[in-house]
Amino acid sequence: MINFELEKQKGLLYAQMPEHKALVAKTKGFVKWALGKVKNPYVACSFGKDSAVMLHLVLQFNPDIDVRFVRWQNETEYLANYNEVINEWGKLNLTQIELSRTSLGDKRKERYSTDGYDSYFIGFRSDESKGRRISLKKDGIFYKMKEGKIRISPISEWKVKDVVAYTFSNNLPILDTYEKYGFEERTTSRIPREDFGIRSHSLKLLKNKNMAAYNQLSNHFPEIGLYV
Repeated sequence: MINFELEKQKGLLYAQMPEHKALVAKTKGFVKWALGKVKNPYVACSFGKDSAVMLHLVLQFNPDIDVRFVRWQNETEYLANYNEVINEWGKLNLTQIELSRTSLGDKRKERYSTDGYDSYFIGFRSDESKGRRISLKKDGIFYKMKEGKIRISPISEWKVKDVVAYTFSNNLPILDTYEKYGFEERTTSRIPREDFGIRSHSLKLLKNKNMAAYNQLSNHFPEIGLYV
C-alpha cells in the first residue's frame, strides 16, 4: 500500500518544475504536428495511467477523435474499476470492443477491425519495458507499421514521475490499483502474460486488493491458482 495523499502532493509539486512543463509543451507540439500529418486516427486506450495522459493530450487538439478500448469478457470487470473510470471521463467518442478467451493458455490472436483508420495513438513509454524501449528506439515515435497504419507514440520520453505529475495536475481519472499500490504498477484490461512474473504479481495484488473479484476470476479461470 502507499500513502496516496503524499503521492499526490509530490506529483503536484513536480508538475511545477520547468523540466516537466517543457516536456508537456514538447509533447503537445508533437501531438498537434502528428494530427496534421494523418487523416483518420484513433486512440488505442486502455485507461491505464499512460493511456489516460495520452488521451487527455490528444483530446485537447481533437475532442472528437475515436477512442477504442478492448474489454475482455470475464476479466476486465474484475481487474480494476474500469467502468467507474471510463464514466468519469464523460463524453468520449468511445468504442468498446468485446473479446474473450476460454483459458489463460488460449494463444489465439483475436483481431478486430480498424478499417478506415490510417493511424493510431498509443501510450508506449521507453522506460516501461525493454521491448518497448527497443521498439521505440528502432522505429521512432511516428512509425508506419507493416499493415500500413502509422503508430504514434507521443509520451515515449515520459518517466513515471511525469505521468504522476500530469495526472494529478489535470485531475485525470485513475484506476484503483494506482491508488493502493502506486503508479509504478502496470495495469491491463485482461489477465497479463506470464513473462517475467508479471501475471503472478498482478494476481497477487488483485487478491490482496479485492478478494471477491479474485474469486470471480478463479471461477472463470481455475488455473490462476497456479500463479498465486
